[in-house]
Amino acid sequence: MESKRAVLFLALAFLLVMSGTVAAALFVRGYRPRLNQRQLGLQATGLLVASSVPEGASVYLNDKLVTATNDTLNLPPGEYQVRLEKDGYIPWQKRLLIKKEIVTQTNAVLFRSAPDLRPLTNTGALKPTLSPNRTKIVYGVTQASSARKNGVWLLDLNSSLPLTRANTRQLTSQIEAINWDQAEFIWSPDAKTVLLLEHDKDDAVKAAYLIATDKFTPADQLPDVSLRLEIVLNQWRAEAQEELEVKLAKAPAAVRQIATQSAQLIRFSPDEERFFYLATASAQIPANLIPHPPARSTQPEERQLKPDQVYVYDLKEDTNFRLGPAAELGINTEKCTKSPQFQCLNSAPYWLDDHHLLFIDQSKSEIKIIEADATNRQTVYAGPFENSYIFPSPSGKSLIILTSLHPDSPGNLYEVRIR
Repeated sequence: MESKRAVLFLALAFLLVMSGTVAAALFVRGYRPRLNQRQLGLQATGLLVASSVPEGASVYLNDKLVTATNDTLNLPPGEYQVRLEKDGYIPWQKRLLIKKEIVTQTNAVLFRSAPDLRPLTNTGALKPTLSPNRTKIVYGVTQASSARKNGVWLLDLNSSLPLTRANTRQLTSQIEAINWDQAEFIWSPDAKTVLLLEHDKDDAVKAAYLIATDKFTPADQLPDVSLRLEIVLNQWRAEAQEELEVKLAKAPAAVRQIATQSAQLIRFSPDEERFFYLATASAQIPANLIPHPPARSTQPEERQLKPDQVYVYDLKEDTNFRLGPAAELGINTEKCTKSPQFQCLNSAPYWLDDHHLLFIDQSKSEIKIIEADATNRQTVYAGPFENSYIFPSPSGKSLIILTSLHPDSPGNLYEVRIR
């Protein structure tokens, strides 16, 4: 009798343990008791991880306040209008599809509604141009109080210190007789050197100075590479194309073909997991090119490409989103068609970070951001700035603009803190 009781006790304990294990597994997968007198059992739910940077934003589901970030919610499957709000920040919202047993995350970045403005230069900044690796801005100076301070300068964005005027250093002294109205900078793909070109009234190159960015070089020692300019540019074109091909090698063959034959202005995000591009011809991206991850974006895609439209393709999720017409995003298609890709940085949107793009709304003269899935198009700066001269900081927490805040002052570079 005692042995039968022991066996029965062990069997009961085993069943309890197994039941607890199954219940725990179902709970982790999002199943919850159905609180309905007519139907007993478990209901499949999905998980919404409501996260934001910064934390502490109010979370609204279908216009109802439910919690604050960072929190995890079990929700019945279906579509929800999710809105996050925090004092001092621009509201974030997105329609999300919650699927059973799937974790969906907001991963919202909130941008300041009142950005800070800090000067980075005080002697003027002519033709500022961002390096391909986003860590340097080169610019000209002609109105410094001391003539020895005129010339070409560099703003280092990759310093461990907060961005200030201490991040600037001079690359070369004043170049006599150069007409800055007809000048432009062109970076090498590796950002180690920069060309200063001067054009004549017919747009022909008058002078081409090659400037090293790791040291100071007196103006009279700068090499004029006018006679071999095409050789230099062709070499840089080849380097830029080789780098692009290495990055595109991660994409499915069909996407590589479209990027090569029906697109230009291809720009990869800092983590190289997605890229935006300008479609130059109609094309179709086939569906299901790679196995899709469970938490793949559910935002509406557009895989039928149209010319002069800007798209973002995600290499991991195999998604393709349309951001809008090129002109709406501040892209000068005529200039970029004639120029090599590495020469057209100032005419294209920038990646602010891995998931946001920065562009100029030409119709309103405002600086805006948009998420890579084409949602949350927001104005982050509506103050004065000189058109075309906006740049992201490497951290993605600020942008750099060219503006003058006084009628008697030349345009200077300012950091605008938007996060």
